[in-house]
Amino acid sequence: VKMSGLLEKRSDVTISTLGPVHNPSGAGVPATSSFVKAKVARELAKKAAASLPPGGGAPSSSPNVGSSAPSSSSLPDQPGGRQQKKEGSSRRNITRKKSDFVVESTHKKQGGHGKSSWNLRSTVISDAHSSLLAAPALDPRDPNYDSEDENLPGYVLTSDGFTAASPPRNSYDPNLRAPYVTAMGPSLTLSEFKIRLGAALREYFEEGDADELRTCVDEWECPEFKWVVVKKSVEMSFDRGDRERELVSRLLSSSYPSFLSTDAVGKGFERLFEHTDSYALDVPAAQGYMTAFLARAVVDEVLPPSFLTDPLVKSLGGGVVTDAVRLLSREHCSVRLEKVWGPGDGRPVADLKVAMDQLLKEFLLSRELDEALCCVRELNSPHFHHELVKRGVKAAMDGSPGDGDAMAALFKFLSDADALSPVQLRKGFDRCHSLLDDFTLDVPTAPQMLRGIVDSCERQGCLGEGYAPPAN
Repeated sequence: VKMSGLLEKRSDVTISTLGPVHNPSGAGVPATSSFVKAKVARELAKKAAASLPPGGGAPSSSPNVGSSAPSSSSLPDQPGGRQQKKEGSSRRNITRKKSDFVVESTHKKQGGHGKSSWNLRSTVISDAHSSLLAAPALDPRDPNYDSEDENLPGYVLTSDGFTAASPPRNSYDPNLRAPYVTAMGPSLTLSEFKIRLGAALREYFEEGDADELRTCVDEWECPEFKWVVVKKSVEMSFDRGDRERELVSRLLSSSYPSFLSTDAVGKGFERLFEHTDSYALDVPAAQGYMTAFLARAVVDEVLPPSFLTDPLVKSLGGGVVTDAVRLLSREHCSVRLEKVWGPGDGRPVADLKVAMDQLLKEFLLSRELDEALCCVRELNSPHFHHELVKRGVKAAMDGSPGDGDAMAALFKFLSDADALSPVQLRKGFDRCHSLLDDFTLDVPTAPQMLRGIVDSCERQGCLGEGYAPPAN
């Protein structure tokens, strides 16, 4: 086979080589069918009606489409409505002409024999139904047109006694209006709230200002998390002193019911009950503290007594609830629970003086140094120990002759246990020298007894070096 024959130019595709071409629209084909003639007549009638002015005029008679065929001058150059390009052109030389009328798409099969195709007939029906339901357009040329209907305000038919208003919705502020209506909720997450609350509680333990704490919590706008105030404050007081625990009890009492509700306090204690075992690992006395907090809350009327009889609370609290009921069942429970945190709860100076007199009197009777040390530490008032020294000296002067040596031994024991500093001991002796004239009126041997206690402490190294009594 010669290669020159393969490289010869192919003849272009023409009408003669291609043969009949599929022309579903019938563009360019003479309208010889009655069906096609009827469609063309309808389209021409629609166009003629649309071209009439609004004022109306006698419509012109439609052309007799059936009696005359399109002239040969309007037909394309080739039969079948096709135009042929010149021989040798590289482009496809067959073009289709758009028809002058629209063929209804509902008569087409839409490919795939109607499978996976839109139901055009149902679409047309639904559009017609929606047009029937729509409000009719107002036409000024309509005999029933009334210009006042366009200015009527909208109205809603209601029954008697009904007020048209928006229904209440949860988590929305009814005072806000669009476009400022937004969902209202806590401005902080629970973790962020706990972090800020921890810092505020530490400041509260230093200052003791409950109003400032409540103001800070209100500014955070998280009312859903107020139960955390109960839980967090009790937790943080476990590893602190009696003063901080008393502050927590006073915070709960003063915050009810304006700041803390009964539900918030109850939920806080329920969350504490769930972590009782974990608290006991870090603070062995945590269960006792929780019992005292719960009983104190009932005495302060923050929680009702029925809270302790709730089955859910009893199942969560267990021994804490049982011990709280036992504390509330004792005689004079209200008076005892008001001072459940001991003398070191930040009470007034007069109460501290009474507690010091009691522990000193008990020591002189029992001579128990360890018990006296525990009582001094429970006072949690290291800055007020000079008053303990002064009252100890006065109690020894009023007692038996051997009480002076016992009191000097107590001062030595407290100094060795770092419960009594040399500064407080010196300050206490200075106050005794300043009041020595008053002591002498009651006990004539007071100067000799004071000198003996001071010399004993000097020999034991409690006062330090070079102590000298103040000059009168």
